[in-house]
Amino acid sequence: MRRNWFHRLLLSYLPVLIMIVCLFVFIGIVQLNDLSRKEAMKSSQVYVQNIQNSIDMSLRSIEIMMLETITRNVKLTTFAGMESDSSFIIELSQLLQSMTTSNAWIDSVYIYRSGDGTIVSDKTILKIDQFGDSAYIESNLTNVQKVQWSTPRIFRTIQNGNPEERVISISSGVPIHSKGIALLVVNIKMSAIQEFLEKYGNSEVNKIAVTDNEGHKLFGAAGLESKAGDTTLVSGYTGWTYSNSFKTEGLGNIYFYMTSGWFVIGFLGMLIGIGWVIYITRQNYKPIETIMSRIQKYNQVHKHNPIQGLSGDELSYIDYTLSNMIEVSEEYETQSKVNEKYRQLMLFKELVEGSNPIDRAEWEAELRQMGIASFGSASVSIGEIDKYIDFLSQHSRRDQGLFKYILKKVVEETAEAKGLRIWQEWLTNHRLCIIFFEEQQQPAESLMLEVSEQARKWMQDNLNLTVTFGLGNTVPEANAIVQSYEAAARALDYKSALGSNRVIGHWEIELLSHDDLYVYLQYVRTIAQAFRVGNDGWEEQLRLLFEGLRRLMLPREEISGILSYMNYYFYREMMELPPDYQELWNREFRTPWDENMDALETLEELEFFYSKTLTSCARKIEAIRESKGNHGVVQKVKAYIEGNFSNPDLSLSSLSDQFHMNASSLSTLFKEDFGEKFVVYVCQVRMEHAKELLRGTNLTIQEISERVGYVHQMSFIRAFKKMIGTTPGDYRKVHQ
Repeated sequence: MRRNWFHRLLLSYLPVLIMIVCLFVFIGIVQLNDLSRKEAMKSSQVYVQNIQNSIDMSLRSIEIMMLETITRNVKLTTFAGMESDSSFIIELSQLLQSMTTSNAWIDSVYIYRSGDGTIVSDKTILKIDQFGDSAYIESNLTNVQKVQWSTPRIFRTIQNGNPEERVISISSGVPIHSKGIALLVVNIKMSAIQEFLEKYGNSEVNKIAVTDNEGHKLFGAAGLESKAGDTTLVSGYTGWTYSNSFKTEGLGNIYFYMTSGWFVIGFLGMLIGIGWVIYITRQNYKPIETIMSRIQKYNQVHKHNPIQGLSGDELSYIDYTLSNMIEVSEEYETQSKVNEKYRQLMLFKELVEGSNPIDRAEWEAELRQMGIASFGSASVSIGEIDKYIDFLSQHSRRDQGLFKYILKKVVEETAEAKGLRIWQEWLTNHRLCIIFFEEQQQPAESLMLEVSEQARKWMQDNLNLTVTFGLGNTVPEANAIVQSYEAAARALDYKSALGSNRVIGHWEIELLSHDDLYVYLQYVRTIAQAFRVGNDGWEEQLRLLFEGLRRLMLPREEISGILSYMNYYFYREMMELPPDYQELWNREFRTPWDENMDALETLEELEFFYSKTLTSCARKIEAIRESKGNHGVVQKVKAYIEGNFSNPDLSLSSLSDQFHMNASSLSTLFKEDFGEKFVVYVCQVRMEHAKELLRGTNLTIQEISERVGYVHQMSFIRAFKKMIGTTPGDYRKVHQ
């Protein structure tokens, strides 16, 4: 009798188990194949998108380089203005050659001037009737529409000469948006694009084809018959069409599986299994009923006491197993409590972020759990762990969790001592958000300030951990708590300017008055230029800039923008120097900045970093200059210029006589040492002195122009506006 029930169950359900397992294995294989097909289609789309983005980005960078060269380099506009001096043409050709070598995809660059039909390229100078690409010039010279890439074409330098390269071209008028004056053309090698596609465009499972906007084949087999799973993308930039198909046919064909004999056998097996289960269930109905009655009896009598031990027959064993299932149910209840905690966290986030309207019934239930009879008003405080990157590196994950728990406990106990009800959660890894509740509509900001200050001081004194708090305003409604949260977050954004390890109230930010930011931004260009040429004044200018930023009381985001603006100017100035100076700059400043920018939180830390790294870099640059044999001569020339800038006859010729050197050699030495032409440097020195006179004296514009070496006032005004970007009069209005 004991083994009879076992055998009955075994013989009843084992065949069904085997059939169902086989069926599910088959279905699983079908599903896996279908899933692999879908994943292959997704990866194919990403694959083609990456190829398209890479080509578009490369072509767009060439276009931007061309437009920036036209905008910033006066040689192109000077050539368009009919300049034909031989030395100038050589410099222009060298400029075009530098554009060609700047990108491996560029085949050639040339500029055409319609005034006399002259064409200057990176290799030669020709007339339009000798040039092999005159047809492209004629079709694009008067075209002022949006810059776009041509279709692939054959490029020849000499009329009726041998084809040199199959290219695509982009062109722009000189100056930009001009019509019929001059045309700058950049040719891109189609072979380079095809090599790129050959390298990255084909794989063991994919084959790609590219056609231009007119349907001409650029790469791969054009006109392939599209199949299910193929991917086609059209570039919004070039208009090219990228098509990708699988080399392996028949991925995940659902019809194939549906019509296969094994699928039919599996389906029939499933039907037989269902019929068998129904038959056996009817045969074994009474034993199952007995088991269900025992379960019901257990639910009524033994709600919290599971059966201890096993009796001698199988039904008692099933009873014992069911009791274990009930224990699992209790574990589920425990997990449900965890889910309740998660629900509370989501409600908290919705409350402070204002993402969803608060359900009134749910809100009142939450208040009752916190012991608050009615809601009157609320205020938000946000505590942020200072130098969080250092905090992560100095403490283990376990210690980090312990510190955060202690901070919450300190805030909770301090608030209870003040008679305040609070709700606090960690919204991010380094920010603790605290909501202070009042049953009456009265401001709790003074008590919130005391709690935050005491918690901050306790953490500093006992754990050597500093925390900065931002305090929001008091709001009368639950749906308005988001406003108090935003005010607290905004106050915390001013930590860079006001300092860390303190409490910042929203009222402090509302009382701040900003000076004119433009005044301090003028220091940026002066600092960068002085640093490049080795003038000592850049350190004082840097100090004045950070003093101004401290007075402005800007949030972190705006401070970062100003420093990025200054870094950009430093980069521009350093790119004027030879490569060894540029390499030193990248090693001594740019790399340390990228590594430390996130860890620098306050203006004091930022100023110390800039002063330290720039001073070290300046010393090493000066050491490179001193190692060169002609550095002493260049320094004497520089000192002579700074002492005689007011002399209107100061010129490269007069300096060559003064120092008994060839004018061309002196100009070359000056350019190599300071990265700037002699004329530009003299103008900068004069403009810096002019700015000082405009800011600190009441001299007329004519008197100032004479003092800085300009005989004619209009020449001074034109030079000042070109160098500074504004007229002397407007500059005086802003800075005096």
